[in-house]
Amino acid sequence: MTVRRIFFVSAATASLALFTAGCGQHEANNSQVVTAGGTAESEAAAPKVFTENWPPSVPSAGLAKGMSLPLEQYMVSYADEIAVQQARDVAEIACMRRYGFANWRTEDLGTSPPPADNASNMPRRYGLTVLLEAQKYGYRVPGSNRESTPPPEQEVPDAGKVLQGAETSGEARSFKGKELPEGGCSGEVERKVGSLDTELVERLSGESFERSQQVPAVKAAMARWSGCMNARGYDVNTVWDASDLASANTPTASSKEIEIATAEVECKQETDLVKVWFTEESAIQRQLITDQKPLLDRAQKSSKSTLDAAPTVLP
Repeated sequence: MTVRRIFFVSAATASLALFTAGCGQHEANNSQVVTAGGTAESEAAAPKVFTENWPPSVPSAGLAKGMSLPLEQYMVSYADEIAVQQARDVAEIACMRRYGFANWRTEDLGTSPPPADNASNMPRRYGLTVLLEAQKYGYRVPGSNRESTPPPEQEVPDAGKVLQGAETSGEARSFKGKELPEGGCSGEVERKVGSLDTELVERLSGESFERSQQVPAVKAAMARWSGCMNARGYDVNTVWDASDLASANTPTASSKEIEIATAEVECKQETDLVKVWFTEESAIQRQLITDQKPLLDRAQKSSKSTLDAAPTVLP
Protein backbone atom coordinates (compact mmCIF):
# COMPACT_ATOMS: atom_id res chain seq x y z
CA MET A 1 0.00 0.00 0.00
CA THR A 2 1.21 3.46 -0.79
CA VAL A 3 1.61 5.48 2.36
CA ARG A 4 0.20 8.95 1.99
CA ARG A 5 0.50 12.00 4.18
CA ILE A 6 -1.02 15.42 3.79
CA PHE A 7 1.46 18.11 2.79
CA PHE A 8 1.08 21.61 1.46
CA VAL A 9 3.40 22.05 -1.49
CA SER A 10 3.66 25.51 -2.89
CA ALA A 11 4.63 26.10 -6.48
CA ALA A 12 7.32 28.47 -5.28
CA THR A 13 10.96 27.59 -4.86
CA ALA A 14 12.32 25.43 -2.08
CA SER A 15 12.48 28.51 0.08
CA LEU A 16 8.70 28.37 0.29
CA ALA A 17 8.51 24.66 1.11
CA LEU A 18 6.86 23.72 4.35
CA PHE A 19 9.19 22.08 6.83
CA THR A 20 7.61 18.64 7.21
CA ALA A 21 4.02 16.17 5.19
CA GLY A 22 -16.44 16.79 9.51
CA CYS A 23 -12.57 17.84 9.84
CA GLY A 24 -13.02 21.27 8.27
CA GLN A 25 -14.87 22.55 11.32
CA HIS A 26 -12.25 21.70 13.96
CA GLU A 27 -10.27 24.50 15.54
CA ALA A 28 -6.49 24.46 15.50
CA ASN A 29 -4.68 23.13 18.57
CA ASN A 30 -7.79 21.20 19.62
CA SER A 31 -6.57 17.80 20.73
CA GLN A 32 -9.19 15.24 19.82
CA VAL A 33 -9.78 12.24 17.64
CA VAL A 34 -12.44 12.32 14.97
CA THR A 35 -13.85 9.05 13.75
CA ALA A 36 -16.45 8.50 11.08
CA GLY A 37 -19.23 6.56 12.74
CA GLY A 38 -19.90 5.18 16.18
CA THR A 39 -19.29 1.44 16.01
CA ALA A 40 -16.04 -0.46 16.16
CA GLU A 41 -16.69 -1.75 12.65
CA SER A 42 -17.30 1.70 11.15
CA GLU A 43 -14.34 3.22 12.99
CA ALA A 44 -12.08 0.50 11.62
CA ALA A 45 -13.36 1.38 8.16
CA ALA A 46 -12.21 5.00 8.40
CA PRO A 47 -8.90 6.61 9.35
CA LYS A 48 -8.61 8.39 12.68
CA VAL A 49 -8.16 12.13 12.44
CA PHE A 50 -6.11 13.90 15.12
CA THR A 51 -6.53 17.66 15.38
CA GLU A 52 -3.79 18.33 17.95
CA ASN A 53 -1.43 21.22 17.16
CA TRP A 54 -3.03 22.16 13.85
CA PRO A 55 -1.89 25.60 12.65
CA PRO A 56 -4.15 28.67 13.01
CA SER A 57 -5.68 30.16 9.88
CA VAL A 58 -3.30 33.14 10.06
CA PRO A 59 0.01 33.49 11.94
CA SER A 60 -0.67 34.19 15.59
CA ALA A 61 2.80 35.35 16.64
CA GLY A 62 5.90 37.07 15.35
CA LEU A 63 6.54 39.51 12.54
CA ALA A 64 3.95 37.87 10.27
CA LYS A 65 1.23 37.91 12.93
CA GLY A 66 -2.19 38.49 11.36
CA MET A 67 -0.80 38.59 7.82
CA SER A 68 -2.82 36.98 5.04
CA LEU A 69 -1.98 37.43 1.36
CA PRO A 70 -4.80 38.12 -1.14
CA LEU A 71 -4.45 34.76 -2.90
CA GLU A 72 -5.09 32.91 0.35
CA GLN A 73 -8.81 33.47 -0.14
CA TYR A 74 -8.55 30.93 -2.97
CA MET A 75 -6.42 28.40 -1.10
CA VAL A 76 -7.66 25.37 0.78
CA SER A 77 -6.89 24.98 4.46
CA TYR A 78 -5.14 22.09 6.15
CA ALA A 79 -8.48 21.05 7.64
CA ASP A 80 -9.98 20.97 4.13
CA GLU A 81 -7.09 18.84 2.89
CA ILE A 82 -7.63 16.41 5.74
CA ALA A 83 -11.41 16.32 5.22
CA VAL A 84 -11.03 15.34 1.58
CA GLN A 85 -8.28 12.81 2.32
CA GLN A 86 -10.46 11.23 4.98
CA ALA A 87 -13.26 10.82 2.47
CA ARG A 88 -10.85 9.41 -0.11
CA ASP A 89 -9.48 6.94 2.44
CA VAL A 90 -12.98 5.82 3.43
CA ALA A 91 -13.84 5.23 -0.22
CA GLU A 92 -10.56 3.36 -0.78
CA ILE A 93 -11.09 1.12 2.25
CA ALA A 94 -14.65 0.28 1.17
CA CYS A 95 -13.49 -0.59 -2.33
CA MET A 96 -10.57 -2.73 -1.23
CA ARG A 97 -12.69 -4.64 1.27
CA ARG A 98 -15.22 -5.28 -1.45
CA TYR A 99 -12.52 -7.25 -3.24
CA GLY A 100 -11.65 -9.35 -0.22
CA PHE A 101 -9.03 -7.23 1.54
CA ALA A 102 -10.91 -7.42 4.82
CA ASN A 103 -8.24 -5.75 6.93
CA TRP A 104 -7.48 -2.91 4.54
CA ARG A 105 -6.85 0.36 6.37
CA THR A 106 -5.13 3.65 5.76
CA GLU A 107 -2.92 5.56 8.16
CA ASP A 108 -4.11 8.10 10.71
CA LEU A 109 -4.55 11.67 9.49
CA GLY A 110 -3.49 14.96 11.03
CA THR A 111 -0.55 13.43 12.89
CA SER A 112 2.10 15.66 11.28
CA PRO A 113 0.53 19.10 10.90
CA PRO A 114 2.51 21.70 8.95
CA PRO A 115 3.48 25.07 10.46
CA ALA A 116 1.06 26.92 8.16
CA ASP A 117 -2.62 26.48 7.42
CA ASN A 118 -2.24 26.69 3.65
CA ALA A 119 0.27 26.73 0.83
CA SER A 120 1.25 30.37 1.38
CA ASN A 121 3.30 29.23 4.38
CA MET A 122 2.99 32.68 5.93
CA PRO A 123 4.83 31.93 9.20
CA ARG A 124 7.99 31.23 7.17
CA ARG A 125 7.25 32.63 3.75
CA TYR A 126 9.84 35.36 4.28
CA GLY A 127 12.11 33.19 6.39
CA LEU A 128 11.97 33.06 10.19
CA THR A 129 9.56 35.53 11.77
CA VAL A 130 9.03 34.41 15.38
CA LEU A 131 11.86 35.50 17.66
CA LEU A 132 11.02 33.14 20.55
CA GLU A 133 11.04 30.17 18.18
CA ALA A 134 14.38 31.22 16.71
CA GLN A 135 15.85 31.57 20.19
CA LYS A 136 14.68 28.09 21.16
CA TYR A 137 14.67 26.02 17.97
CA GLY A 138 16.94 27.84 15.54
CA TYR A 139 15.72 26.97 12.07
CA ARG A 140 13.87 23.85 13.22
CA VAL A 141 10.09 23.68 13.22
CA PRO A 142 8.74 23.56 16.78
CA GLY A 143 6.22 21.00 17.92
CA SER A 144 6.19 17.24 17.92
CA ASN A 145 4.41 14.91 15.57
CA ARG A 146 2.17 12.11 16.72
CA GLU A 147 3.10 8.60 15.65
CA SER A 148 0.53 7.27 13.21
CA THR A 149 -0.85 3.88 14.17
CA PRO A 150 0.53 1.64 11.42
CA PRO A 151 -2.06 -0.25 9.42
CA PRO A 152 -2.06 -4.01 10.00
CA GLU A 153 -0.26 -6.24 7.55
CA GLN A 154 -1.91 -5.78 4.18
CA GLU A 155 -2.39 -8.49 1.59
CA VAL A 156 0.48 -7.09 -0.48
CA PRO A 157 0.85 -9.41 -3.51
CA ASP A 158 -2.47 -8.52 -5.18
CA ALA A 159 -3.14 -5.22 -3.47
CA GLY A 160 -1.51 -3.08 -6.15
CA LYS A 161 -3.50 -4.78 -8.86
CA VAL A 162 -6.79 -3.95 -7.18
CA LEU A 163 -5.75 -0.52 -5.93
CA GLN A 164 -4.38 0.72 -9.26
CA GLY A 165 -6.27 -1.51 -11.69
CA ALA A 166 -2.98 -2.48 -13.29
CA GLU A 167 -0.54 -5.36 -13.45
CA THR A 168 2.78 -6.00 -15.15
CA SER A 169 1.09 -6.93 -18.42
CA GLY A 170 -0.99 -3.76 -18.48
CA GLU A 171 -4.51 -2.85 -17.35
CA ALA A 172 -6.18 -5.23 -14.92
CA ARG A 173 -9.87 -5.66 -15.68
CA SER A 174 -10.82 -8.22 -13.06
CA PHE A 175 -9.71 -9.76 -9.77
CA LYS A 176 -10.61 -13.33 -8.86
CA GLY A 177 -13.37 -13.28 -11.43
CA LYS A 178 -14.85 -9.97 -10.23
CA GLU A 179 -14.75 -6.98 -12.56
CA LEU A 180 -12.55 -4.12 -11.38
CA PRO A 181 -13.54 -0.46 -11.70
CA GLU A 182 -11.61 1.49 -14.31
CA GLY A 183 -8.31 2.50 -12.76
CA GLY A 184 -8.89 0.13 -9.86
CA CYS A 185 -9.99 1.38 -6.46
CA SER A 186 -7.91 4.53 -6.96
CA GLY A 187 -9.94 5.36 -10.04
CA GLU A 188 -13.15 4.71 -8.17
CA VAL A 189 -12.02 7.00 -5.34
CA GLU A 190 -11.25 9.81 -7.78
CA ARG A 191 -14.67 9.52 -9.41
CA LYS A 192 -16.53 9.22 -6.11
CA VAL A 193 -14.70 11.90 -4.09
CA GLY A 194 -12.60 13.92 -6.49
CA SER A 195 -9.66 16.17 -5.67
CA LEU A 196 -9.07 19.74 -4.59
CA ASP A 197 -8.20 22.10 -7.45
CA THR A 198 -5.14 23.94 -6.12
CA GLU A 199 -2.67 23.99 -9.02
CA LEU A 200 -3.46 27.48 -10.33
CA VAL A 201 -3.53 29.33 -7.03
CA GLU A 202 -0.32 27.67 -5.85
CA ARG A 203 1.40 28.47 -9.14
CA LEU A 204 0.35 32.12 -8.87
CA SER A 205 1.51 32.19 -5.26
CA GLY A 206 4.91 30.99 -6.38
CA GLU A 207 4.97 33.56 -9.16
CA SER A 208 4.16 36.45 -6.83
CA PHE A 209 6.81 35.29 -4.40
CA GLU A 210 9.49 35.25 -7.09
CA ARG A 211 8.42 38.58 -8.58
CA SER A 212 8.27 40.28 -5.20
CA GLN A 213 11.97 39.69 -4.64
CA GLN A 214 12.74 41.88 -7.65
CA VAL A 215 10.68 44.86 -6.48
CA PRO A 216 12.96 47.82 -5.65
CA ALA A 217 11.40 48.37 -2.21
CA VAL A 218 11.98 44.73 -1.26
CA LYS A 219 15.52 44.73 -2.62
CA ALA A 220 16.27 47.85 -0.62
CA ALA A 221 14.83 46.35 2.56
CA MET A 222 16.77 43.15 1.94
CA ALA A 223 19.97 45.19 1.53
CA ARG A 224 19.31 46.89 4.88
CA TRP A 225 18.74 43.50 6.47
CA SER A 226 21.98 42.21 4.92
CA GLY A 227 23.83 45.20 6.32
CA CYS A 228 22.44 44.49 9.77
CA MET A 229 23.55 40.86 9.55
CA ASN A 230 27.00 41.88 8.29
CA ALA A 231 27.37 44.20 11.27
CA ARG A 232 26.77 41.17 13.49
CA GLY A 233 29.45 39.19 11.71
CA TYR A 234 27.31 37.22 9.22
CA ASP A 235 28.18 37.65 5.54
CA VAL A 236 24.80 37.05 3.86
CA ASN A 237 22.97 38.81 1.07
CA THR A 238 19.45 37.39 1.44
CA VAL A 239 17.42 35.69 4.14
CA TRP A 240 17.84 32.40 2.29
CA ASP A 241 21.60 32.54 2.83
CA ALA A 242 21.41 32.73 6.61
CA SER A 243 20.30 29.16 7.31
CA ASP A 244 23.17 27.88 5.14
CA LEU A 245 25.59 29.14 7.78
CA ALA A 246 24.27 26.65 10.33
CA SER A 247 24.55 22.87 10.10
CA ALA A 248 21.27 20.98 10.20
CA ASN A 249 23.00 17.63 10.77
CA THR A 250 22.31 17.58 14.50
CA PRO A 251 19.11 16.36 16.19
CA THR A 252 18.58 19.74 17.83
CA ALA A 253 19.74 23.25 17.05
CA SER A 254 23.28 24.12 18.06
CA SER A 255 24.12 27.33 19.89
CA LYS A 256 25.58 28.69 16.65
CA GLU A 257 22.38 27.93 14.74
CA ILE A 258 20.31 29.64 17.41
CA GLU A 259 22.57 32.71 17.32
CA ILE A 260 22.22 33.02 13.53
CA ALA A 261 18.46 32.44 13.59
CA THR A 262 18.02 34.98 16.35
CA ALA A 263 20.09 37.55 14.46
CA GLU A 264 18.00 36.96 11.33
CA VAL A 265 14.74 37.77 13.11
CA GLU A 266 16.15 40.69 15.07
CA CYS A 267 17.54 42.25 11.89
CA LYS A 268 14.12 41.84 10.26
CA GLN A 269 12.63 43.70 13.18
CA GLU A 270 15.16 46.52 12.81
CA THR A 271 14.71 46.88 9.03
CA ASP A 272 10.95 46.18 8.73
CA LEU A 273 11.75 43.67 5.99
CA VAL A 274 8.74 41.41 6.52
CA LYS A 275 6.22 44.26 6.45
CA VAL A 276 7.75 45.78 3.30
CA TRP A 277 7.90 42.41 1.56
CA PHE A 278 4.32 41.53 2.50
CA THR A 279 3.02 44.89 1.31
CA GLU A 280 4.74 44.63 -2.08
CA GLU A 281 3.75 41.00 -2.65
CA SER A 282 0.15 41.77 -1.70
CA ALA A 283 0.04 44.34 -4.50
CA ILE A 284 1.37 41.80 -6.98
CA GLN A 285 -1.19 39.23 -5.88
CA ARG A 286 -4.09 41.65 -6.18
CA GLN A 287 -3.13 42.24 -9.80
CA LEU A 288 -2.81 38.49 -10.42
CA ILE A 289 -6.29 37.99 -9.01
CA THR A 290 -7.66 40.68 -11.34
CA ASP A 291 -5.97 39.00 -14.30
CA GLN A 292 -6.93 35.43 -13.41
CA LYS A 293 -10.19 35.84 -11.50
CA PRO A 294 -12.44 33.74 -13.77
CA LEU A 295 -10.03 30.79 -13.60
CA LEU A 296 -9.48 31.21 -9.86
CA ASP A 297 -13.22 31.34 -9.26
CA ARG A 298 -13.70 28.19 -11.32
CA ALA A 299 -11.01 26.31 -9.39
CA GLN A 300 -12.46 27.48 -6.08
CA LYS A 301 -15.92 26.31 -7.12
CA SER A 302 -14.51 22.91 -8.08
CA SER A 303 -12.78 22.55 -4.71
CA LYS A 304 -15.95 23.59 -2.88
CA SER A 305 -17.91 20.94 -4.75
CA THR A 306 -15.40 18.30 -3.64
CA LEU A 307 -15.50 19.54 -0.05
CA ASP A 308 -19.30 19.59 0.02
CA ALA A 309 -19.45 16.02 -1.27
CA ALA A 310 -16.77 14.62 1.05
CA PRO A 311 -19.02 14.10 4.12
CA THR A 312 -21.46 12.02 2.07
CA VAL A 313 -18.80 9.36 1.61
CA LEU A 314 -18.25 8.82 5.35
CA PRO A 315 -19.97 5.78 6.90
